[in-house]
Amino acid sequence: MGGSVSKLSRRQLIAGGIGVTGAAGTGVALNKAWSLFAREDLIPGAAPTVELSPRAWTDSDDGLRFVAVGDTGSGGRQAAAVAGRMALTYAERPFGLVSLLGDICYYGSVKDRFHDVFIRPMTPLIDADVTFELAIGNHDGGLHYSDASLEEIDATLDRLGTPARYYTTSHGPVQFFYIDSSEPGFFDDGALSQIEWLDDELASSTAQWKVVAMHHPVYSCGLHGPTARLQEFLEPVLTARAVDLVLCGHDHNYERTVPVDGITYVVSGGGCKTTRVRPNQFTAVAESTLQFMVFDIDGDRLVGQAIHADGDVLDRFELRAREGR
Repeated sequence: MGGSVSKLSRRQLIAGGIGVTGAAGTGVALNKAWSLFAREDLIPGAAPTVELSPRAWTDSDDGLRFVAVGDTGSGGRQAAAVAGRMALTYAERPFGLVSLLGDICYYGSVKDRFHDVFIRPMTPLIDADVTFELAIGNHDGGLHYSDASLEEIDATLDRLGTPARYYTTSHGPVQFFYIDSSEPGFFDDGALSQIEWLDDELASSTAQWKVVAMHHPVYSCGLHGPTARLQEFLEPVLTARAVDLVLCGHDHNYERTVPVDGITYVVSGGGCKTTRVRPNQFTAVAESTLQFMVFDIDGDRLVGQAIHADGDVLDRFELRAREGR
C-alpha cells in the first residue's frame, strides 16, 4: 500500500483525505493528507452576498477596466475572501472582465466541484454579467499528460464557455492572448503549433495593448520559480512581438518584475493560498499574500493595482503602450 500511495498526486491525496476525514482509519494517505492541510485553504467560508448592479461598467474603444486573478480553486474561506473583495471592488469600480490565470479547481474533478469552487464564490459577479476568460492551469487538467487530464480540461472549458485551450479575445484597446501552459498543452509534441499560432496572432494584431495570459510564470521568485521551457521557446516570441504585459499564476504570491526587454511580467497566484517568495534581480515587488489585480487602461496609459483580500493596495504601477512595434 505504501508504494501505491506515494504515487498519488497532491490533488488525489487531499481529495482522498477530505473523503476520510472523521473516519476511523489512520493510513498513510490520511497522515499525508493532514500534513498538507496546514498550507491548503480547506476551512469553509461564507460566500459573498453583496448584490451588484448588472453591467455597470463603461468600456470604450480606448478604455477598459479588468481584473486578473489566479489559483482560486479551493472553495474555502480564503478563496471566498478574495472573491468577496473582488465583488466589493466591482461595487466601487465596476469591471466587465475577469482574466482567470488558471487552477480554478483543486481537490477533485471540476465536474463535482464547479459549484463550490466557482459558482458559489463568484455568484455576485456572475449575476452582474461579468465575463470570465480562462488560461488553463495544471490543476485544471490534472498533473500529468493523459486522457483523463485532457478530459478535465475539456470539462473546465465547457463550464466556463471558453472557446479553446488557447485563443485570443479583444476588449476595447486590448487584445488578450490566452496560452495553455499546462503539461498537456505546452509540454507535449504540439507545443510548437501553439507558439506558431501566438506568433502569427501577435504579428497581425493592430491592438494598442497586447496582453498575454497563462498559468505558469516565465519569471517568478516564488516557490515554483521561473519556467525554463517558457523562457526558451515562448519568451523570444513575446519579445520580438513587443508584448506589453504578461499575466501568470501558479506561484501562490504576488510579484511584478522590472521590465525585461520592455515586458512587465506579473504573477497573481494568491487567489486562495500563499507560498513564500525570494526576490531576485528581476523582482520589482513581491509578497506572499492573498490578492488579485485591477487594471485601468485609458488610451496609451495602464495603471495596475494589486489588491489584498482586506482591500489594501499592495502595489501600484503604470505602463505606457509600446510604440514602434
